[in-house]
Formats: sequence, C-alpha cells, structure tokens
Amino acid sequence: MFNIGWQEFLIISVVVVVILGPKELPNALNFVLNISKKIQSVAREFLRETESIMSTEDILKVKQTIKDIKFDDDLTKELNEIEKTKDE
Repeated sequence: MFNIGWQEFLIISVVVVVILGPKELPNALNFVLNISKKIQSVAREFLRETESIMSTEDILKVKQTIKDIKFDDDLTKELNEIEKTKDE
C-alpha cells in the first residue's frame, strides 16, 4: 500500500521508540490500531451501503425494462389490430 521496505520500517520503528519511549509505545500502538479498526469499519459500512444502493437501482432498472417490454407488447397488439381493420 505505502511501498515501505524493511529498511524504512526499521528506521521508522527506531524513531518512534526514541520519540515515545518504551513506556508509551504500547499505548500509541493501541491508539493506532483502534483508529485503523474504526476506519476499516467505516469503509466496510460504506461499501455495504453502496452495494445496497446499487442493487436497489438495478431492481428499479429491471422493473422499468419490464414495463417497457409490456408497453411494446401492447403497442404491437394495437398495431396488429389496426392492420387487421385495414385488411378488412
């Protein structure tokens, strides 16, 4: 995702330990993990809602297509009746 190699990860880890110290490091990691979980939860909910909306729109499109087909069928019947009356 961020394209971080092991060397960069090692440097970042050393800097974090020096800045925060070993006592605050577990609290900081816990904070970062909690934020990460919340972001994942929000992203998952967003995807779920998006899929729900898409499926609702798809259903409406199918209903409209069925109505259009029915309209076309009714129109065809009317045209056939008009042709029959012309032939008579």
